[in-house]
Amino acid sequence: MAYFPFITDIEDMDCLVAGGGSVAWHKVEILAEYNVNIHIVALSASEKLKKAADSNKRIDIKIREFKDSDINGMDFVVAATGNRELDMHISQLCKKQRIPVNVVDIKEACSFIFPAIIHKEPLLVTVSSSGASPALAAKIKRDINQVIPGYYANMAERLAGIREYVIDNIDNVKTRKQIFEKLVQYGSTHNGVIPEEEVERAIEELRLQEVEQTGK
Repeated sequence: MAYFPFITDIEDMDCLVAGGGSVAWHKVEILAEYNVNIHIVALSASEKLKKAADSNKRIDIKIREFKDSDINGMDFVVAATGNRELDMHISQLCKKQRIPVNVVDIKEACSFIFPAIIHKEPLLVTVSSSGASPALAAKIKRDINQVIPGYYANMAERLAGIREYVIDNIDNVKTRKQIFEKLVQYGSTHNGVIPEEEVERAIEELRLQEVEQTGK
Protein backbone atom coordinates (compact mmCIF):
# COMPACT_ATOMS: atom_id res chain seq x y z
CA MET A 1 0.00 0.00 0.00
CA ALA A 2 1.21 3.52 -0.82
CA TYR A 3 -1.24 5.90 0.83
CA PHE A 4 -1.08 9.55 -0.21
CA PRO A 5 -2.89 12.14 1.97
CA PHE A 6 -5.12 14.00 -0.50
CA ILE A 7 -7.14 16.79 1.10
CA THR A 8 -10.26 16.87 -1.06
CA ASP A 9 -13.66 18.53 -1.04
CA ILE A 10 -16.38 15.94 -0.29
CA GLU A 11 -19.29 18.33 0.21
CA ASP A 12 -22.42 17.08 -1.60
CA MET A 13 -20.79 13.76 -2.47
CA ASP A 14 -22.82 10.58 -2.05
CA CYS A 15 -21.51 7.99 0.38
CA LEU A 16 -22.89 4.54 1.06
CA VAL A 17 -22.43 3.22 4.59
CA ALA A 18 -23.16 -0.48 4.81
CA GLY A 19 -23.88 -1.31 8.43
CA GLY A 20 -25.89 0.16 11.25
CA GLY A 21 -23.93 -0.44 14.43
CA SER A 22 -21.57 1.61 16.58
CA VAL A 23 -18.70 1.46 14.06
CA ALA A 24 -20.95 2.69 11.27
CA TRP A 25 -22.18 5.46 13.57
CA HIS A 26 -18.60 6.59 14.21
CA LYS A 27 -17.98 6.99 10.47
CA VAL A 28 -21.31 8.74 9.91
CA GLU A 29 -20.61 11.13 12.77
CA ILE A 30 -17.32 12.15 11.13
CA LEU A 31 -18.72 12.47 7.60
CA ALA A 32 -21.80 14.44 8.68
CA GLU A 33 -19.54 17.38 9.55
CA TYR A 34 -18.54 17.69 5.89
CA ASN A 35 -22.03 17.95 4.34
CA VAL A 36 -21.91 14.54 2.69
CA ASN A 37 -25.08 12.81 1.49
CA ILE A 38 -24.97 9.61 3.55
CA HIS A 39 -26.98 6.57 2.48
CA ILE A 40 -27.10 3.84 5.12
CA VAL A 41 -28.11 0.27 4.34
CA ALA A 42 -28.34 -2.15 7.26
CA LEU A 43 -30.38 -4.97 8.71
CA SER A 44 -30.84 -2.79 11.80
CA ALA A 45 -29.75 0.70 12.84
CA SER A 46 -28.62 2.02 16.21
CA GLU A 47 -30.63 4.70 17.99
CA LYS A 48 -27.84 7.20 17.33
CA LEU A 49 -28.08 6.58 13.59
CA LYS A 50 -31.86 6.88 13.66
CA LYS A 51 -31.69 10.18 15.54
CA ALA A 52 -29.05 11.47 13.13
CA ALA A 53 -31.27 10.61 10.15
CA ASP A 54 -34.24 12.33 11.82
CA SER A 55 -32.29 15.53 12.39
CA ASN A 56 -30.16 15.63 9.24
CA LYS A 57 -31.82 15.60 5.82
CA ARG A 58 -28.53 14.46 4.25
CA ILE A 59 -28.74 11.11 6.03
CA ASP A 60 -31.16 8.36 4.99
CA ILE A 61 -31.50 4.78 6.21
CA LYS A 62 -32.79 1.69 4.46
CA ILE A 63 -33.44 -1.25 6.79
CA ARG A 64 -32.76 -4.25 4.60
CA GLU A 65 -30.03 -6.51 3.29
CA PHE A 66 -27.23 -5.03 1.21
CA LYS A 67 -27.68 -5.28 -2.57
CA ASP A 68 -24.80 -5.12 -5.04
CA SER A 69 -26.60 -2.29 -6.83
CA ASP A 70 -26.40 -0.14 -3.68
CA ILE A 71 -22.93 1.02 -4.67
CA ASN A 72 -24.13 2.40 -8.01
CA GLY A 73 -23.83 6.16 -8.20
CA MET A 74 -21.81 6.40 -4.97
CA ASP A 75 -18.72 8.58 -4.80
CA PHE A 76 -17.25 6.46 -2.02
CA VAL A 77 -18.31 3.58 0.24
CA VAL A 78 -17.78 2.54 3.85
CA ALA A 79 -18.25 -1.15 4.62
CA ALA A 80 -18.96 -1.58 8.33
CA THR A 81 -21.38 -4.51 8.52
CA GLY A 82 -19.29 -6.52 10.95
CA ASN A 83 -19.62 -9.47 8.57
CA ARG A 84 -16.12 -10.00 7.17
CA GLU A 85 -17.31 -11.96 4.15
CA LEU A 86 -19.87 -9.31 3.22
CA ASP A 87 -17.46 -6.45 3.82
CA MET A 88 -14.87 -8.11 1.57
CA HIS A 89 -17.54 -8.62 -1.08
CA ILE A 90 -18.44 -4.92 -0.95
CA SER A 91 -14.76 -4.03 -1.26
CA GLN A 92 -14.36 -6.19 -4.36
CA LEU A 93 -17.45 -4.67 -5.97
CA CYS A 94 -16.19 -1.16 -5.35
CA LYS A 95 -12.70 -1.84 -6.62
CA LYS A 96 -14.09 -3.28 -9.86
CA GLN A 97 -15.99 -0.03 -10.40
CA ARG A 98 -13.10 2.12 -9.13
CA ILE A 99 -15.21 3.46 -6.27
CA PRO A 100 -13.09 4.39 -3.24
CA VAL A 101 -13.92 2.06 -0.35
CA ASN A 102 -13.07 1.88 3.32
CA VAL A 103 -13.54 -1.46 5.04
CA VAL A 104 -13.44 -1.16 8.80
CA ASP A 105 -10.67 -3.21 10.43
CA ILE A 106 -9.58 -4.87 7.16
CA LYS A 107 -6.69 -2.75 5.94
CA GLU A 108 -5.97 -4.78 2.83
CA ALA A 109 -9.55 -4.32 1.60
CA CYS A 110 -9.39 -0.51 1.80
CA SER A 111 -8.59 1.84 -1.04
CA PHE A 112 -8.77 4.77 1.41
CA ILE A 113 -8.54 5.06 5.17
CA PHE A 114 -9.90 7.48 7.76
CA PRO A 115 -7.18 9.54 9.45
CA ALA A 116 -7.36 10.98 12.94
CA ILE A 117 -8.62 14.53 12.37
CA ILE A 118 -8.16 17.88 14.08
CA HIS A 119 -10.62 20.28 12.47
CA LYS A 120 -10.59 23.92 13.54
CA GLU A 121 -12.03 25.68 10.50
CA PRO A 122 -10.24 26.52 8.29
CA LEU A 123 -7.38 24.47 9.75
CA LEU A 124 -7.39 20.74 9.08
CA VAL A 125 -4.70 18.51 10.54
CA THR A 126 -4.74 14.78 9.86
CA VAL A 127 -2.66 11.96 11.29
CA SER A 128 -2.45 8.44 9.92
CA SER A 129 -0.50 5.29 10.70
CA SER A 130 -1.50 3.96 7.24
CA GLY A 131 -3.84 1.60 9.02
CA ALA A 132 -1.09 0.06 11.17
CA SER A 133 -2.38 1.44 14.49
CA PRO A 134 -5.42 3.72 14.68
CA ALA A 135 -4.86 3.93 18.45
CA LEU A 136 -1.39 5.40 17.91
CA ALA A 137 -2.73 7.86 15.33
CA ALA A 138 -5.38 8.94 17.85
CA LYS A 139 -2.72 9.51 20.52
CA ILE A 140 -0.57 11.58 18.16
CA LYS A 141 -3.69 13.59 17.28
CA ARG A 142 -4.27 14.34 20.98
CA ASP A 143 -0.63 15.32 21.43
CA ILE A 144 -0.74 17.70 18.45
CA ASN A 145 -4.06 19.17 19.54
CA GLN A 146 -2.55 20.16 22.87
CA VAL A 147 0.13 22.30 21.24
CA ILE A 148 -1.98 24.10 18.62
CA PRO A 149 -2.82 27.56 20.00
CA GLY A 150 -6.51 28.36 20.05
CA TYR A 151 -5.99 31.51 17.99
CA TYR A 152 -4.49 29.69 14.99
CA ALA A 153 -7.89 29.19 13.35
CA ASN A 154 -8.65 32.93 13.46
CA MET A 155 -5.14 33.70 12.25
CA ALA A 156 -5.62 31.37 9.28
CA GLU A 157 -8.80 33.21 8.31
CA ARG A 158 -7.02 36.53 8.63
CA LEU A 159 -4.13 35.30 6.48
CA ALA A 160 -6.56 34.09 3.82
CA GLY A 161 -7.73 37.68 3.27
CA ILE A 162 -4.19 39.00 3.35
CA ARG A 163 -3.10 36.37 0.83
CA GLU A 164 -5.36 37.78 -1.88
CA TYR A 165 -4.09 41.30 -1.22
CA VAL A 166 -0.43 40.25 -1.37
CA ILE A 167 -0.95 38.25 -4.59
CA ASP A 168 -2.64 41.26 -6.19
CA ASN A 169 0.23 43.57 -5.21
CA ILE A 170 3.37 41.44 -5.42
CA ASP A 171 4.35 39.69 -8.66
CA ASN A 172 7.47 37.91 -7.43
CA VAL A 173 6.56 34.47 -6.01
CA LYS A 174 9.65 34.29 -3.79
CA THR A 175 8.89 37.71 -2.30
CA ARG A 176 5.29 36.67 -1.64
CA LYS A 177 6.49 33.62 0.25
CA GLN A 178 8.81 35.74 2.38
CA ILE A 179 5.97 38.16 3.18
CA PHE A 180 3.67 35.32 4.23
CA GLU A 181 6.40 33.79 6.39
CA LYS A 182 7.04 37.15 8.04
CA LEU A 183 3.34 37.69 8.76
CA VAL A 184 2.90 34.17 10.13
CA GLN A 185 5.84 34.76 12.46
CA TYR A 186 4.34 38.08 13.59
CA GLY A 187 0.89 36.59 14.15
CA SER A 188 2.24 33.63 16.10
CA THR A 189 3.85 36.02 18.60
CA HIS A 190 0.84 38.37 18.83
CA ASN A 191 -2.01 35.93 19.55
CA GLY A 192 -2.92 35.74 15.88
CA VAL A 193 -3.48 39.48 15.48
CA ILE A 194 -2.00 40.91 12.25
CA PRO A 195 -2.88 44.62 11.80
CA GLU A 196 -3.00 46.31 8.42
CA GLU A 197 0.07 48.41 9.18
CA GLU A 198 2.11 45.25 9.79
CA VAL A 199 1.01 43.88 6.43
CA GLU A 200 2.08 47.10 4.68
CA ARG A 201 5.36 47.15 6.61
CA ALA A 202 6.21 43.58 5.60
CA ILE A 203 5.37 44.30 1.95
CA GLU A 204 7.43 47.48 1.87
CA GLU A 205 10.46 45.94 3.60
CA LEU A 206 10.60 43.01 1.21
CA ARG A 207 9.96 45.25 -1.81
CA LEU A 208 13.02 47.29 -0.82
CA GLN A 209 15.07 44.13 -0.39
CA GLU A 210 14.00 42.97 -3.84
CA VAL A 211 15.00 46.31 -5.35
CA GLU A 212 18.41 46.22 -3.65
CA GLN A 213 19.06 42.67 -4.82
CA THR A 214 18.00 43.26 -8.41
CA GLY A 215 19.37 46.78 -8.66
CA LYS A 216 16.09 47.98 -10.16
